[in-house]
Amino acid sequence: MAIEASTCERAGLAEADLEDRLAGFLEGTGLFRVFRQVMGRALWAPCPSAGRVRADVLVLASRRGLEAGWREGPILFEVKRPGRPIGRGLCQLMDYLASAWRLPNGTEILAAFGFLFPAEPVAGPLAIVLAENRIGTCELTAGELTCWTGEQRIVTVSEDGTLDVGRPAEKASARLGG
Repeated sequence: MAIEASTCERAGLAEADLEDRLAGFLEGTGLFRVFRQVMGRALWAPCPSAGRVRADVLVLASRRGLEAGWREGPILFEVKRPGRPIGRGLCQLMDYLASAWRLPNGTEILAAFGFLFPAEPVAGPLAIVLAENRIGTCELTAGELTCWTGEQRIVTVSEDGTLDVGRPAEKASARLGG
């Protein structure tokens, strides 16, 4: 395990490096206020991480982000090393969406979406479960961060500060005729 971790670090793929890259990208767009290593508390007792939880990155739309069209609420990002299974990260995001997050000013908020970074979109039956729970994956390629819940693109954020919002409010079951 230590050999695998140090190999990822030498290749520039350590989770801390990826978190820096994601947070830096989002801050650079001017569309979001970015908070890192945010502490929260689980809101329901059966939550496996009952008690204190910590999210890698939490973003709130800035005035510019709101004007550009993001009105869906706060977004959480859980960072993972590329090539690792996504199951644990997706389960963490389920817990995180059932948690309240404390901003530096003491205000507690709930996240609207949770995305695993970096990870490719998920297809098939799991995609429906993710979409219904506002959980998804995202990738940063060619100067764009694209976020999906299942097979549905939620938003694409460009490094030039533009935003292309998909159909985040539409439920997966409605898209599938359910």
